[in-house]
Amino acid sequence: MKYFVTAAILLAPLFSMSQLFDEMLQSFNTKPILTAKISTRNSFITNSFMRMRDLGVGLNFDNVTKVGLGYNWLATDVIRPLELTDQEVQNNEGELKMRYLTAFIEYTFLKKKRYNFSIPVQVGIGRAFFRYQTISGNNQNTKPVTVAFYEPAFTAEYTGIKYIGIGLGAGYRLMLLGSQKLDDNYNAPVYLFKFKVYFGDIINDVHN
Repeated sequence: MKYFVTAAILLAPLFSMSQLFDEMLQSFNTKPILTAKISTRNSFITNSFMRMRDLGVGLNFDNVTKVGLGYNWLATDVIRPLELTDQEVQNNEGELKMRYLTAFIEYTFLKKKRYNFSIPVQVGIGRAFFRYQTISGNNQNTKPVTVAFYEPAFTAEYTGIKYIGIGLGAGYRLMLLGSQKLDDNYNAPVYLFKFKVYFGDIINDVHN
């Protein structure tokens, strides 16, 4: 059952985009407006809770398709077991540090006056390392590891306040690079909270 749910989440964005590809193409013929978002992604690394923060800016095509770039960073203290062959590590543990850049696309398949439902997909690449203390108490970092992620999701957004959208969603994080070197399981469900500002609507109202 777990593998069926995982496969469904991974394939859902591809299926939806294929099914409504014409609508997405038509949206690119409209004049884009600027959009920005702040989101929180809650998930797990093996048995440790983690929270990622995400800042993103992009272009909104007719409120159907949004594309852009984002910056993600680990916002919680994730302590993992750590043993090094060339260094004694205090308590045999280190704190995970992770940051990565993303490219995202978001397709809105249902739009109402105050709410909409979307399928956002992002692909990210960046670096991760562990910060640890030596026996003498000095802080050191392990060699950075290149990490890459594929993260599809399903979100619902409510725009009760003009220019602002607040949303919730769920998805899945699939680690494409770095899992073996970091020696942990990063593939896991993701639970999202996002805050979005429609700068394009603000600019249009100011000009009008």
